[in-house]
Amino acid sequence: MSIYLHDIPLEQAWEHFRSALEAGGLWGVLGCETIPLTENALGRTLGEPVWARISSPHYHASAMDGFAVHSMETIGAIPSSPKILKIGSQARYLDTGDPIPTSFDAVIPIEDVESLDGDQVLSEDARKPALIRVRAAVAPWSHIRPVGEDIVVSQMALPAGKV
Repeated sequence: MSIYLHDIPLEQAWEHFRSALEAGGLWGVLGCETIPLTENALGRTLGEPVWARISSPHYHASAMDGFAVHSMETIGAIPSSPKILKIGSQARYLDTGDPIPTSFDAVIPIEDVESLDGDQVLSEDARKPALIRVRAAVAPWSHIRPVGEDIVVSQMALPAGKV
């Protein structure tokens, strides 16, 4: 009688292991349970895939702090011939992540805009001037995160078996 183990190739060892699990009815998902996201899921394995229920973002969102504008109104803006835009009808202030107001199609970063309310620079204290000066044109959809940029509704977010 031999008391020593014999080496076998890795592939053969995995096949023996899988066969033993299959014979015992233990190969595959052993069971699933639903837990709230507020419980500790660390180290747990998904028994089935997770599908996105909504798109992310689920609205067209500003990619940065700045002003939503109609891109057509910025055509021709250059440093020597800037465009002046009126806050409200031609431009609206947005923080990063804010929804793009209807009819606006671009965002000008706040650092690329000058306030025309005195000599003050745009900052947290001077977010809402009456007029802004734009020294460069912007293309449609500039600095906008479109619906579903990260993930689209019904897309697989995580596959089964993911820890």
